[in-house]
Amino acid sequence: MAEEKKFENQYGYFTQDGKEYVITTPKTPRPWANIISNGDYAFMVSQTGSGYSWRGNAGENRITRSFQDIIKDNWGKYVYIRDEQNQKFWSAAWKPVCADPDFYEVRHGIGYSTFIQKNNGIKTELKMFAVPHQPMEIWEVMLSNEGETKRCLSLFTYFEWGLGTAPDEHREFHKIFIDTTYEEEVQGFLAHKHLWDWKNEKGQDKNRSWEYTAFHTCSEKPVSYDGDKESFIGMYRNESHPKAMDEQRLAKNTGRFGDAIGALQVGIELQPGETKMVIFTLGAADSDEHAAALAKKYNDVEKAREAFEAVQNFWKPFIESEKIDTPDDAMNIMTNVWLKYQAISCRLWGKSAYYQVSGGYGFRDQLQDCQIFFNSLPEYAKKQILMHAERQKQDGTVLHWWLTISGYGPETKCSDDLLWLPFIACNYLKDTNDFELLQEVKPYLDGGEGTIYDHCKRSIERAFMRFSPRGIPLIGENDWNDGLSAVGWDWKGESIWLGEFLYSILKEFVLLAQKMGDCKFAAKCTEVKDFLAETLNVYGWNGEWYIQATTDAGEELGAKGNEEGWIYLNPQTWAVISGIADEERKKICMEAVSDYLLKDYGTLLLYPAYSKVREDIGYITRYAPGLRENGGVYTHAAAWAVMAYAMIGDGEKAYEVYTKICPANRFDDPDLYKAEPYVLPGNSDGPQSPNYGRGSWTWYTGSSQWLHRVATQWILGIRPDYDGLIVDPCIPRAWDGFKYTRKFREAVYHIIVDNGAHISQGVKEMYIDGEKILGDRLPDLKDGKEHTVKVVMG
Repeated sequence: MAEEKKFENQYGYFTQDGKEYVITTPKTPRPWANIISNGDYAFMVSQTGSGYSWRGNAGENRITRSFQDIIKDNWGKYVYIRDEQNQKFWSAAWKPVCADPDFYEVRHGIGYSTFIQKNNGIKTELKMFAVPHQPMEIWEVMLSNEGETKRCLSLFTYFEWGLGTAPDEHREFHKIFIDTTYEEEVQGFLAHKHLWDWKNEKGQDKNRSWEYTAFHTCSEKPVSYDGDKESFIGMYRNESHPKAMDEQRLAKNTGRFGDAIGALQVGIELQPGETKMVIFTLGAADSDEHAAALAKKYNDVEKAREAFEAVQNFWKPFIESEKIDTPDDAMNIMTNVWLKYQAISCRLWGKSAYYQVSGGYGFRDQLQDCQIFFNSLPEYAKKQILMHAERQKQDGTVLHWWLTISGYGPETKCSDDLLWLPFIACNYLKDTNDFELLQEVKPYLDGGEGTIYDHCKRSIERAFMRFSPRGIPLIGENDWNDGLSAVGWDWKGESIWLGEFLYSILKEFVLLAQKMGDCKFAAKCTEVKDFLAETLNVYGWNGEWYIQATTDAGEELGAKGNEEGWIYLNPQTWAVISGIADEERKKICMEAVSDYLLKDYGTLLLYPAYSKVREDIGYITRYAPGLRENGGVYTHAAAWAVMAYAMIGDGEKAYEVYTKICPANRFDDPDLYKAEPYVLPGNSDGPQSPNYGRGSWTWYTGSSQWLHRVATQWILGIRPDYDGLIVDPCIPRAWDGFKYTRKFREAVYHIIVDNGAHISQGVKEMYIDGEKILGDRLPDLKDGKEHTVKVVMG
């Protein structure tokens, strides 16, 4: 039976189950990549076969070398194939030779990518994956002779060693510290570097070795090898036709005196119709002994196959813990598979992608991302929350971001970072009921320790100290919108959005303070919450919408009188989300969103875009009009717009925004959109850009978790609360209904929603296992069983 192709265009399609995206040509409009991580080791690979590898983080501990270039996409870990009878050569993926194959297909899957092509009568399948719980990857190369004569082939691997900080701008300096050896015992290379950029225990610079052993080995005994770029590529040549392809054997150069690469040559003979498999490994082990043990184990075809089965089993609990079935295939595929995978493999674990190389965690960023674990493996979210708490000082301030190896992180004037800790903690507790979290003790950066409740409380108390004389939170260097980087540098500018965000936190934290017996602080939270409701509605409301901020000089931003940027999205959506606006103002400000910000490809972050640089506002005005935060569709904030529309009961508008930013729905204009249709971009260009609708900054964006969350909790309307699962769908009237299976604490709920009445919102009846229940929520059954829930809308 022919494979069903979903959302097919001239570049590729989703498989029927949505678990693979199949690319049918290497010449996609931009690199269409897969970011693959097992939580420690990671690599990225594009549809051309280019990419790089790292362990821990891509900025401090790069294994293979690369530089950003999304046009050429010409850095990678490559496999050449040469026919020894006629000296023709090609590569196992399109790069670097770029030969025209008779057939080409790339299957990006969950935790792996497979390249299938036919060249010169040889079918090649190259499968790449990271081994679960091991600091390594495997390249499984399967070769099939589809001709009628015997074939003699040579395989050559090639990549440049990085081993440490990336990018290594001073390459001529860094390369002289790399030392490679060829080891017969492991049938490949071990590599070390005698310099790492981070200080040693005494605080000395340039006096610390790279603390890992890299390895690159093969299941077949290599006939030759090379560890020097000059002898492999040749002077003034390039990877598309290296000198090595013109020579019978590689040069066998190793040591400390060349430009370090890893290249192995293997000979393969294939009878007509015969298939053989070769395994290559690449990794960064903890020691020479560890590297040798891993190489010996996985230099084995059967062990490699077992490792790939382990990959599939590894991802199941993360991906298959919930499933939706709606009339919208794009929503099903993205929610069930790709948004989870993007948030976990890239944002939380890999922390790097084609558009951004990152070496660490953002305090607010990965805290939000970890919500993707709540209904699958919440212990991973708890671990993330505890980790972030350790980056807080006793005065409540936090690092804006920090590197995971050196530990370095800047203390900034960013005003919202510290508040995401109590926000995410509250959400975690609603989903898990794990109130023991609040009693966990973690240290402060500057000494001492406190419970997670204390950490959260100190975040809020610090925010209380940052109010303007008229009672609005100070924006500092910026709020969530980093581009407003000069608005409140002198701690005089205000943020209306930040006030709304704080208000939403205080509503929830009052309950936690009371539960912890901290009645005095609960009363303080209530007092400030009520005060914010007054001041924000007096000073933030301009008649049709809420302004964004005021500058240090007192100028309003996002206000009617502004020449540019006279309406911002976040103050409108969060006026609704927080509940700070009354019902009338909620509708009025969201009407303004519909009138001015909702465009063809989603909701703009602001309008109109800034065309003049404003030093008193910040770098948002330095972007070209329509790019990123400056008048583009910033998908993170656009996901909040879905939530806000649903909260005012406008299911049609909520769904409209969702469909416009859901990447699978851009399958029919790929040459305009350019970005991968299977993961979210960070942004798409706004109407003031000549590339209106172009997607960019894919994979490494905090929007993936949020789009998953708004789909399940606000469109489908199944969301956790302390005492159960709220059932409040807000769907398109045209839907007949939907199904949703999710785990909630100790039970599994199979929810069937009947919308025969064809309404957008409203529940008439609800049944659990055939028994009618009253109210708007499913109880926490705590019995470890599976239950069938029927919901009738009406």
